[in-house]
Amino acid sequence: MKWNRSLPSGTKDKLFREANGAYQLEKQVNSIVNKRGYQRIDTPVIEFEDVFYSEDKNEKELYRFFDKQGRLLVLRPDMTMPIGRVIATTGIQPPLKLSYSGKVFRSNDDMLGEQNELTQAGIELIGYSSLKAEVECITCAVEILDALNIPNFHFELGHAQIFRLIVSSLGLTNAEKVELQLYFNNKSLTDLKRFVAKYPSELDDFICAIPRLFGEADEVLPQAKALLPNDAHIMKIIDELETLINSIKTYHQDVSLTVDLGLVALMDYYTGVLFSGYADLVPDIFLRGGRYDHLVEQFGHPMIPAVGLGINLDTLVTLQYQLNKLAYLDQPSTLVHSTLADLAKAESLVKENADYQLSLFETVGEALAYAEKWHYQQIIEVTQDKRRVIKVGDKT
Repeated sequence: MKWNRSLPSGTKDKLFREANGAYQLEKQVNSIVNKRGYQRIDTPVIEFEDVFYSEDKNEKELYRFFDKQGRLLVLRPDMTMPIGRVIATTGIQPPLKLSYSGKVFRSNDDMLGEQNELTQAGIELIGYSSLKAEVECITCAVEILDALNIPNFHFELGHAQIFRLIVSSLGLTNAEKVELQLYFNNKSLTDLKRFVAKYPSELDDFICAIPRLFGEADEVLPQAKALLPNDAHIMKIIDELETLINSIKTYHQDVSLTVDLGLVALMDYYTGVLFSGYADLVPDIFLRGGRYDHLVEQFGHPMIPAVGLGINLDTLVTLQYQLNKLAYLDQPSTLVHSTLADLAKAESLVKENADYQLSLFETVGEALAYAEKWHYQQIIEVTQDKRRVIKVGDKT
């Protein structure tokens, strides 16, 4: 097989309307966050592997290669880690409201059918410890999704510390932690009952209930409190989620919002509230985020509180295309043709009219054939001393 004629797994070409729609959608998102006071930040697509190093990180997800000095580089799989590197190494002072958009790359299993090249846009609030930052993330997401006409979107909240506190309370090894995480992700009641029998604690009832502790907050959170000892550290997290959800609903009475106390952070740098976003006709989570107060410590910097979210724009482009809401390509009405000697005159006419386009063909016949194929209304032929209008489709 000739590999230079095909694309790597998980990548695709965007053509014409889809490419234009993706570009316009990215511009629209950037415009919204700019008006909300966010400053643009761009980081390199290529980073040293150490930026993304983590004991919990699945190394198979990274695209790796070496530079000329033999140093290991990667295509960035994530936007937040590079921003943490920037904060820790450039000396810029928080608080900061940052926004970004660009490509991220993740090497998924070929058989899963997932995209390995993604366009992501997002915001990062650096130096804000208040729950107002979490409210701002959801508020910004609501404004973006409303502006993009995304139907029936929904947010699910969790908290990274619930799973971590259970692991530390039980004194689990890394292998035992991975086992428990699998049971959390699968919401396996049978496996969790067997697990707590092996590792008994005062959290047994709560752990066994994890598979059903998701749904409407006003139902789930009281159930969770009833299952926890009064002095459990997790109780404070439940109170924090309750306060946050009440605040969000004060701002957005109609927003669809649920909780899942069994959420485990996808990235190990998350330390607090977790966000996930869903929508009708979208099979996967298209929005993720949360609080990550200790990220910059990985780069040798003192702790800075931070929270952010990222949106998979490719998923929203696909959805808009399905709903026929993708931005249309502008269709010029007129093709302006001339000889090479009169090209400057034709160019001047095109500049005076927004829906005119310059003909680059040698003959009027070629220009006319092109105009008929692409549904132009007319051709204007410019010569040294006159202009001739040719109506497309008029045989006379």
